[in-house]
Order: sequence, then C-alpha cells, then structure tokens
Amino acid sequence: MDTIEVEREVFDALIERVDFLHKTVKVLYDELRDKRLSDWLNTKQTCDYLHISERKLRALKERGKIGFSHIGRLSQFKGSDIARLIEKEKGAGQ
Repeated sequence: MDTIEVEREVFDALIERVDFLHKTVKVLYDELRDKRLSDWLNTKQTCDYLHISERKLRALKERGKIGFSHIGRLSQFKGSDIARLIEKEKGAGQ
C-alpha cells in the first residue's frame, strides 16, 4: 500500500472542492428528479445535466442507453430517463 503525504492546506482545498461538486450534482439531480414525467429536454440541456459532450450523448443514443424522440431533426430526451440514468450511475459509483 502506498502512502501519499499532502500539506493540510492542499488537503482542505481538495475536500472543499469535492464538497462543492457533490452539492452541485445533488442540486442538478434534484431538479431533474422533480420534473414531471412529461417534461422533455433538448440536446444541450441533456448534455449540461449529464456533464457530457454532444458526441457522448450521440453514442449513448446509438447504443440504446438513453431514450429519445425526434421532433423534426431535433432529438428530445425525457427528464425521467435522464434522472434514471443519473441514479444508475450514482448506484454504480457506490
């Protein structure tokens, strides 16, 4: 087992950053979870919620990992599907 020593100030800054990220993700998740099932998100909104690029979102669509609907040439994503994906990833990370 390797041991890494870090100055207290660096460690405290790291903990603060992790705490900030945790709170940000929780707020975003809560926003999505509280959406009605009929709410739809566009590509940009979906990418913002998932913190992924449009290319990654396209790959998820192509592999059937995320549901979508076309309105003309635009893809729309159900808020409930996005929330479920976030919950699944959250569970896999624990």
